[in-house]
Amino acid sequence: MVKIDSGPVEPTDKFENTPKDKWRLLLIAKRSFLATNLVYDCRCLIEFCEEAEIVFDALGFSSAEEMICEGYELDPSQIELAVAWLKANGVDKPVSLADIVPLAKHGGDRKSEQDQGCNTTLKQRGTVEYTLRRLKRDAPELLDKIETGELSVNAAAIKAGIRKKPTPEDVCVKAFGKCTSKTAVVKSLINHLSKSQRESVVKYIEELA
Repeated sequence: MVKIDSGPVEPTDKFENTPKDKWRLLLIAKRSFLATNLVYDCRCLIEFCEEAEIVFDALGFSSAEEMICEGYELDPSQIELAVAWLKANGVDKPVSLADIVPLAKHGGDRKSEQDQGCNTTLKQRGTVEYTLRRLKRDAPELLDKIETGELSVNAAAIKAGIRKKPTPEDVCVKAFGKCTSKTAVVKSLINHLSKSQRESVVKYIEELA
């Protein structure tokens, strides 16, 4: 029997053992964990990517690849190489992503040539390049509209169905994850709730305790 943890989420928690209403928070926790840990140990990528194959749709992504790109903010092609190398070599000690990628490419992966330049953690520039590659493949007719300024890259991706338009809730959760004083934000949000909504929040917190 699988135990469902109703406490605070930890990046090493599994999605299957976490209530679905906390999956977005867990995704954010995993993203922060990856940003910090991949520089010295990337073995967790195997588990995180396998989970992405199962939960991407429930989290609003069109594919596991998109979840890795948009959710984890990593380069999917780079991560694919790294995971394949990790599985093939059975690494039993910490190894950084930066060390693995050159080894994986040297091994003759079919994508190593076409993905030159995609060997850093995905930042804004990498996200745009990845999205443009997807548009070129899936909706090339929208590229002209990007060039003329009629559409932004993000708007074109949403129009093509490559990316889903974030809900107001998604925007809030993402912004909350970047806040340094989360307690102050929560207090501010509570002040905007009606009495009945506050009672619901209190009940929810009591259930978590």
